[in-house]
Amino acid sequence: MQRLLAVMLQSSSAVMKKSKIKYWIGLILFSVVSSMGMIQKQVDAAVSHQQPLRVLFIGNSYTYVNDLPWLTQQLSISARETRRLETEMVTVGGATLKSNWERGEALKRIQNSRWDYVVLQEQSTLPISDPKVMYEYARLFDAEIKRVNARTVFYLTWARENRPQTQQILTDSYMKIAKELGAEVAPVGLAWQKVQEENPKLNLYYPDQSHPSPIGSYVAACVFYAKFYEKNPVGLSRRIYSTQFGTPQEGNKIRLESLSEIDAAIIQNLAWYVVSKMWSSQS
Repeated sequence: MQRLLAVMLQSSSAVMKKSKIKYWIGLILFSVVSSMGMIQKQVDAAVSHQQPLRVLFIGNSYTYVNDLPWLTQQLSISARETRRLETEMVTVGGATLKSNWERGEALKRIQNSRWDYVVLQEQSTLPISDPKVMYEYARLFDAEIKRVNARTVFYLTWARENRPQTQQILTDSYMKIAKELGAEVAPVGLAWQKVQEENPKLNLYYPDQSHPSPIGSYVAACVFYAKFYEKNPVGLSRRIYSTQFGTPQEGNKIRLESLSEIDAAIIQNLAWYVVSKMWSSQS
């Protein structure tokens, strides 16, 4: 009987040892797999961080006058961002989202490249006169943008110089469709308002009282920089350049204006203020 008991105890001990070994092997394997998963995530994040930040602008002359996309690129270069900004645009003078959709070029560009953001800019007065048409084509574009895993950003523009009271209608129209679609907003028109209140001497309008002056486009570029990089543009370049025929090659730059340090700081801080406030209101 004692002998049988001893054999049983030895057998039980062996089973327990095997169970412990299996437990520790399983724990080690779990740790190794978890670590590999974390390493892979870190590698993926590093690769993503090294990829350029790619943005497609779709709109009209409010986008291409003074080459707003390229101005925004220059701010990112000034900031020495590790993710360089690459921009393209599909723009036609006076175009609406409807006409850009019907032409087909914007849709092809969305589908044929990788984008982080696609910026949608409606014709300047359509959000006031016929927002339903704006919403119809905003929805169509947004669906295609989501299909390629990019994010929609609405370019909230400014009121005409002789009709400042329409800014609230513009703002409400853009905010309504952005909320419906879960899209983002670059509140350029609100930044224009703040800059004009802070320093009325800064002329943001072209003489036609509609299009942006170089300073007006610079305000827009500061807003887009703050939006894309989630950083305050204070301290970045205050020299405003444009390009000949939309080809930003070395030696092809045109210096439009240089802001004073004080004026640049006003614009940069207010751009950051309106973008930050927009985030807090949407969260």
